[in-house]
Amino acid sequence: MKSMRFGLIIAILLAAAVFAGCMSRPAPEGFSGIVSDGDTLYVGSSDGRIVALDTAQRATNAAYPAPGEWEYGITTESGGTFGCSTSQVASTVYGTPVLADDHLCVGTYEGQVFMLDAGARTANSAFPQVRSGEWKYPREDEELGPIVGSPAIVGDTVFVCSSVSEKRRTYGIVYAIDKLYGDELWVSDRLDGKLWVTPAVVNGMVYISTYDGHIYALSADTGELQSWSYEAEVGFVSSPLVQNGIVYVGSFDRTLQAVPLGASAAQWSFEGGNWFWAMPVMIGDVLYAPSLDGSLYALSAGSGSEVWAEPFVASGPLATTPVVMGDKLGLVTKDGDVYVVDVSTGRGTRIENPDNEKATTCDASVVAPPAYHQGMMFVRTQKNVLWAIDPVARKVDYTFALDME
Repeated sequence: MKSMRFGLIIAILLAAAVFAGCMSRPAPEGFSGIVSDGDTLYVGSSDGRIVALDTAQRATNAAYPAPGEWEYGITTESGGTFGCSTSQVASTVYGTPVLADDHLCVGTYEGQVFMLDAGARTANSAFPQVRSGEWKYPREDEELGPIVGSPAIVGDTVFVCSSVSEKRRTYGIVYAIDKLYGDELWVSDRLDGKLWVTPAVVNGMVYISTYDGHIYALSADTGELQSWSYEAEVGFVSSPLVQNGIVYVGSFDRTLQAVPLGASAAQWSFEGGNWFWAMPVMIGDVLYAPSLDGSLYALSAGSGSEVWAEPFVASGPLATTPVVMGDKLGLVTKDGDVYVVDVSTGRGTRIENPDNEKATTCDASVVAPPAYHQGMMFVRTQKNVLWAIDPVARKVDYTFALDME
């Protein structure tokens, strides 16, 4: 009798394991950002969807979708276990979509690159519409390693960074893909260090920064590793910004470094109170660098000296790159507070939450980069709500829930 009961318990546990194995696990929340082509706003959601919005229609609370609006869910195949069948689950997208004419390019953490055509997605046609320039790379069910940064598109080539793990080591790989047809052009040699970055493509060269502290240069035409590289004592945490022959990149020792191309030492290094996780932006000869210490620093691009009398201090960590809005910067904290900061003076104004004065502006976490579109600042929270903020009136104009089911 005891053996029968024991056998029954084992059978129940096995059945539970099979049931659990057949259930789709929720994908991690992505922090894809927002991009504008001047007419349409394209928003990456935290659950792997790309949503195209007509902001004039959203401002009037018109029924969704209005003409020209669409959404497309990027999915990946989830392998079955315990004899269960496979299923399609939402992909995780960390990088912001990149515009290429009437197309958008997106990389996923599951190791796939998608090129979407706005016209085909508006018509809700089956993907891919090859004649419309849609494709997926790799074409088969193969996958690259995780893609965290955004693709970079220069001319007719898409460049994307990925990482692979082997024998407890992580290597970075750069891929070059034909923009029109999705054909593989070249694959780089394995590079030491994790590549969770967006590559910088300048003057026929691809520049990348790695978690183990290297800056590499590759030929954009062939992928050949160039003789010059730079090695720091600690790893780099941000994607590289290359301007005027200098690589600006944040490192794990809480510094922002300026490394001239071809040099063996940094031109200058500026230490903040925490990591410079997000890339800075450059206006003229000034770098505006957000830090996880909650400060926005204005630094001379040539010397690294502070331009403002003191940095602008926000209410919490700054994990996203500021958005340029003329002579103002739009700034978002990780906790969802939004600020409009004057680039000349460093003075800023916090945007109040319209419903709760004690809450942050967006009352939710924000990790996705904001965007500036038709005179408005747009912020997407991890709750999948889009916030439209008037930077002149310094107020929230409207919100739109991206979860439309």
